[in-house]
Amino acid sequence: MNARSGNLPRKTDTTALYERFPHLQGIDLLWGSRECRQYLSNLMTDTRGGKRQGFPAEHAMTVMRLLMEHDRLYPQFENEPLDLRWGDGPMRRTAGR
Repeated sequence: MNARSGNLPRKTDTTALYERFPHLQGIDLLWGSRECRQYLSNLMTDTRGGKRQGFPAEHAMTVMRLLMEHDRLYPQFENEPLDLRWGDGPMRRTAGR
């Protein structure tokens, strides 16, 4: 399924991801938007205070591929101002270095 008409088609195969996590099919509705970029990024970030279990490796790779493909097709959303509510501030980016 491709997102809204007028958006560039996506090449990443989401079949297995959507079979295991059907609620993620909303990605197709958001594809090509600022909200999609934020949603994909948030999927890869623990926003539950360490209680997020995370995706199995296969599905984490699919989400990462989607994020990278979205950034390639829609670079205007990649470098937007940070949303500090999600822990993307400078302290987090430099932690552990």
